[in-house]
Amino acid sequence: MKGSEKHMSEILSRDVQVSDVVNQRLRDTYEILERRYEISGKKTSYRKNMRVAAAAVIFVCCAVPSAVYASVKSGFFEGMFGNATKKSTDVIHTEIDDGKGGKVAVDIPSKEYVAVDEAKAEALFGEWVMEEPITKQIGEHTLTLESFAYDKNGALLYFTLEREGGVTALKGDMDMNLTKGASFTDDADFYFYVDCGETAFGCENIYVDIEKSTEDILYCSEYILWSESIKEGDIPKLSIEKYPSTRGELFALSGEEYQEAAAKIETEEIALSDKGQIPVRNIDMGEKGYLEYSPVSISVDMSKGMGLSAEEAQDPYYLKYLEIKYKDGSNYIVSDKENCVANNGYVLGADVWYKAAFNRLVDPDEIAEIIVNDVSFPVS
Repeated sequence: MKGSEKHMSEILSRDVQVSDVVNQRLRDTYEILERRYEISGKKTSYRKNMRVAAAAVIFVCCAVPSAVYASVKSGFFEGMFGNATKKSTDVIHTEIDDGKGGKVAVDIPSKEYVAVDEAKAEALFGEWVMEEPITKQIGEHTLTLESFAYDKNGALLYFTLEREGGVTALKGDMDMNLTKGASFTDDADFYFYVDCGETAFGCENIYVDIEKSTEDILYCSEYILWSESIKEGDIPKLSIEKYPSTRGELFALSGEEYQEAAAKIETEEIALSDKGQIPVRNIDMGEKGYLEYSPVSISVDMSKGMGLSAEEAQDPYYLKYLEIKYKDGSNYIVSDKENCVANNGYVLGADVWYKAAFNRLVDPDEIAEIIVNDVSFPVS
């Protein structure tokens, strides 16, 4: 099968009802994913580890002086949770290609960004943020991992990608920020992704800061959710794949030509952080409901308390409403499908788990109650 990771990303990120064309593209996506893991020598089955629904070498390494890190860490908190450069948007009614020469109407949900209290962010999970940035030279591009932090269900990565004369490997704009997120171009001769352990890979959405970015440098906030909850002691890593040609040329090949080219892919793995996981809390009501949450993410077991069948519990479409109520009477509506609201950095359906990366800082000590669909999870 022919395809590209860019095409894969576009498919996975469309927030539309499941149709015949979407189902076919999802099947195509599984094939692309599994072929990529065959290239890397990994035997993990994407069909086994995650159910996806339409809702959803030689490198030069140098360290950045720790004296400048305070401002970088501040950029991390603002980039992931703030509203200094991210603008809130209302619901957008539009159309997309249905794959059959026609158009299908879709609604792009509204998204609200709020100011971030950086001192509170530091107090809540600052000790688990990566100590110093990591810079990698990849051909003509310079990748700088500015900050990284993670919990058992997800992670946050703030990075820049730079190239004199213009970044050509990654494309992102406001339209992509609102829908599928930034994606690697067919002109790129490399690709990178985050995973953890043998079976937990990171699914992500990359938001490009349009106001800060220039032609030569992109500032990116990457919201990551793990396909499986990671274990204590597992250290996430960044995998960089260097291709023998451009990605477009590589994925245009088939058969023996593709296998020969794929054998020339060089991969480097970089341990991202030994700071450990941001602690998560849970609300366990037995068969009446179970969820886990931290300052950066939430993960809900949809097979408990939601009145869903086994098949429905594995489809994130059935998460209709998610709200965090605070002790002071305020609230954070993470998702409201009826009113087309999606205040998150990224969402993922993985087996029976619905996972969401927050687009604003959450203080677990201030939560009074979490509402999922019609189920109330009181915080004791």
